[in-house]
Amino acid sequence: MRKLIAKILALAIVFALISPSQILAQTVAKSIDIVQDLNIKISGGGTFVFQGTPKDNVGKSEDGSNTAVYVFDLRLEKILENNGKVVVRFKGGNGNGLSKNVKTYANVNAVTDPTFNGELERAKVTDLYYQQLCLDNKLTISFGKLDFVSNFTGNRYSKDKNAQFITSIFSGDKILEAPAQRVALNLSYVLSNMFDLSYGYYSTKTEHIDLDGINALQITYKLSKKGNYKLYIWGNNTLHYSCNDLSKKSGTYGFGISADYEVSKLIGVFGRFSWKDPSVTTYDTKKSKYMTTPTLSWDLGLQLQGCAWSRGSDTIGFGVGQMYDLHNYSNINVTYKNGAETEVEFYYRIGVNKYLGITSAVQYFINPSGGNVDLQNNVFVAGIRTRFDF
Repeated sequence: MRKLIAKILALAIVFALISPSQILAQTVAKSIDIVQDLNIKISGGGTFVFQGTPKDNVGKSEDGSNTAVYVFDLRLEKILENNGKVVVRFKGGNGNGLSKNVKTYANVNAVTDPTFNGELERAKVTDLYYQQLCLDNKLTISFGKLDFVSNFTGNRYSKDKNAQFITSIFSGDKILEAPAQRVALNLSYVLSNMFDLSYGYYSTKTEHIDLDGINALQITYKLSKKGNYKLYIWGNNTLHYSCNDLSKKSGTYGFGISADYEVSKLIGVFGRFSWKDPSVTTYDTKKSKYMTTPTLSWDLGLQLQGCAWSRGSDTIGFGVGQMYDLHNYSNINVTYKNGAETEVEFYYRIGVNKYLGITSAVQYFINPSGGNVDLQNNVFVAGIRTRFDF
C-alpha cells in the first residue's frame, strides 16, 4: 500500500512538473505556426553589459563600482501587398548601469534604457507604426510610435549601440532634444540619386498629439556608396525657461551635421557636430535649480575591419568627442561651470559567428559634466558587452 501511494505521489509530482511545460511548449508551437501562416518576419536579440570603474564621481566616496545589466528586444514585421508594412517592436531589460555612481554629459552606457530605474521591466512597446511606399517608391510615409534616432542624425559607423560604440555621444546627437518613442509622423522623399529629404514630427506628450512637439528637417547627400552627409535642423515648441529671466519662456531650436565615409573596404571614418540655442534651458521647479545640459558637441572617429589581420568578422573602433554647456546665466546667480567634457572610447568587437558578438571597450571622460560633479575625478570605465541576434 505504501509503495502504491509512493508511486501515485511520484506520478503526481512528475505530472505537475512536466504538464505545464508541455502545455507551454504546445502554446509556443501554435503561436509560431500562426506567425508563420501570417508570414510575419521575426527578429531581435539580447545585449549583456558588464562595466566597472576604479573611482566614482558622485557622492562623497571615491570607491569604484561595477554593474551588470541586460536589454532585450523583439521585432515583428509584416509586409503587406500594397507596398506597405506594419512594424511592432518590444523592448525590456534590467538595470541602468553606472549612471548612479558616474555622472557625465555623455551616458557611459547607451544600451540601457533610463526608464528601467534598476528594476526588472516587462517588455514594452517601443515601436508601433505603419509604413507606406508611394510615388514609385520615392516617398516613404511612416506614422505611429516611432524612434527618432533611427531616422535622424545617425551614420554607418556610430549608430548601433549594441555592436559599435557604447558611449552615448557616438550613437546619436545628444544635444538634440530627441524624445523617447512617441506618436510621430515621418516623411522621406528621394529627390535624386544623390539627395534624400526627410521630415519628422514627434509629440512630446505621451497621451496625445499637440503643438508642443519636435519638428525636424534633414537633407542627405549620398556620395555613391562611399559616404553620406546629413544636415538637419529642428525646433521644439515645448516652453523652456530663459537663462536670464525665469518669467520668460519660449521654445528652442538647433541644427547638426552627421557624416560617414568609406575610405576603403578596411577603413571607415565618421564625424558629427551639433548645436542648440543656449539662451534657454530647463529648470527643476521642485528643486528650484537650473539643470546643467550641454548645448554644443562634436565627435569623430574611425572603424577598422578585421580583414586586415585575417579576422573579417571583427571590428575596431576609436572615437573622441566633446560636449559643452554654453548657457549664459548673466542676470541670475548660478554657480554651474560651463567647461567641456571630453569623451574617448576604444573598442574591439569579436564576431564569434553571424549571431553572436563580444565587445571589449575602454572609455575615458575628462572633466566629467564640465566640472559639475561632486568629486573632480576623471572617469575611466572598462567593460564587456555581449550581443546575440536572431
